[in-house]
Amino acid sequence: MVIYKLLFLNVFLAAFCIACSTLGPTSDGTGFGLRGKLGVVDGSESYSARFLWRQTGERFGIDLWGPLGQGRIRLEGDHEQIVLIKGSEVLAQGKHDEVMRTRLGWTLPLNVLPSWALGRPDASLDVAAREYDTEGRLVAFEQSDWRVTYAQFRQIGERWLPRRITARRGDYRVRLIISTWDI
Repeated sequence: MVIYKLLFLNVFLAAFCIACSTLGPTSDGTGFGLRGKLGVVDGSESYSARFLWRQTGERFGIDLWGPLGQGRIRLEGDHEQIVLIKGSEVLAQGKHDEVMRTRLGWTLPLNVLPSWALGRPDASLDVAAREYDTEGRLVAFEQSDWRVTYAQFRQIGERWLPRRITARRGDYRVRLIISTWDI
């Protein structure tokens, strides 16, 4: 019995490592990896999960899971499209908001979230109401009707990156708490 448990653990860890490395860094340095907690609040409804996010250019892979690894799902996609996967089954694919709202009951601003995760507004969209801390770090801005705030900065290499990211649009709130960076 112990041998089977060890074999299962080794296979699981190997599969996990392969899944995490499917979207490795790009040669132009635009890739990153994040690990942390995600919280979404929509009025009186809320959702929370742990996440592992790999970004390469416009392509991403985000694993989400609940307590004790339960309910693991994977989001894969690019700037416009997403595929929602559970295990080896494709549950849905299409536009970000449509797929996530229909299948998960909530959504993320995935077209701009990679830039926001790196502590900056998306360069392709207008930005307003920038605020900086005494160290000159961007701590808040408005973009695409979202109010984005940053807190608890951590130095990663030569960059200061936010550990807490909160994006609000009306009653809708998305919060990322980043525990590990891989830039």
